[in-house]
Amino acid sequence: MPEYLQMQSVPVDSNWTDLKGYVFGSSYPTQNPEELLERIIIASSNPGDLVLDAFAGSGTTGAVAEKLGRRWIMIDCGKLAIYTMQKRLLNLKREIGNKGKLLKAKPFTLYNAGLYDYQKLKQLPWEEYRDFVLKLFQCRDEPHRIAGVQLDGYLGADDVLVFNYQKYKDAVLDRGFIDDIHSILGDKIGRRFFTIAPAASVAFLEDYIERGNTRYFVLRIPYSIIDELHRKGFTHIKQPVSEMDVNNTVDAVGFDFIQIPDVECEYYLDEPEGQAALGHSGKDAVIKIQKFESNIISKKPLHYENMETLSMVMVDYDYDGKVFNFDEVFYAEDLKKQNYELRFNSNKLDGQIMLIYIDIFGNEKREVKKLEDFRKR
Repeated sequence: MPEYLQMQSVPVDSNWTDLKGYVFGSSYPTQNPEELLERIIIASSNPGDLVLDAFAGSGTTGAVAEKLGRRWIMIDCGKLAIYTMQKRLLNLKREIGNKGKLLKAKPFTLYNAGLYDYQKLKQLPWEEYRDFVLKLFQCRDEPHRIAGVQLDGYLGADDVLVFNYQKYKDAVLDRGFIDDIHSILGDKIGRRFFTIAPAASVAFLEDYIERGNTRYFVLRIPYSIIDELHRKGFTHIKQPVSEMDVNNTVDAVGFDFIQIPDVECEYYLDEPEGQAALGHSGKDAVIKIQKFESNIISKKPLHYENMETLSMVMVDYDYDGKVFNFDEVFYAEDLKKQNYELRFNSNKLDGQIMLIYIDIFGNEKREVKKLEDFRKR
């Protein structure tokens, strides 16, 4: 194992005052400098070794391990941490301190793990699986046909299809699947249509795709605890509502499984204050959050007011349709001061943006928006 030298002939001691502290102004409030992790990794491993960080935060360990030729595993319970790590590895620079030319990281996988047995669920016979997932999302089991398409039930008044991944093993739910469903059912169904499918069978990230007057939602079988399979309770980790709370994701509420929160927003373009007086023509794109309510099913009765469970909103301003590479995070505490408005220059809407609304329990609502989705005032 190599000896790390502080100077040419003096080994480093236990007092590392030559290294700086947190990287203030970074995308993660308690981000450590890469120089610190460089020293630790070189002193404790060799090239090709596996480095594990169980409280990975901003992902400094993985980033430096990648640069130093080590393999790595990073773990964290915070959604901000997870997306920060992903962003960091997608935008890695070769030199320590994140300088120099871009370094393309070796392929890596993002796993969302919990106290569940997903394989056990997938091994259920089709009828048991179908019954389970309908109950999982509180759908009524009422088989019916529309335009020759066999559907499985209703969520409220809306039609539900359970995707038979066992029968169509090589099929994926992509935009073409949505287009095909819409061409057959588009004028025969309401404003919402739901498909239940394993997350691995879905080829797009957003929670719904809009065609005509209908939103086609995909309810992904959640990678979370499934109480029916484990017969045990669960205490879920809360997500932060402010930058100061990023590392305090511990207090929790028991629940059976996750569900997408209800989010309603107004999207419009607005002349920022003082802009016209300065002779500028640019407009702000404004997202006004009007409703945010979580849909957790708790083991004890709980009631939350509108906006009370909002944790943060994360934005990727140039979403490529494949990977969410976030650019900015808006915490609930700051949004409250801004009357729950997200504002950014409309010039950032060249292509499409992805928004991820996250509640304090880690549930997500994802949307993809383009400039034409923002009305003029």
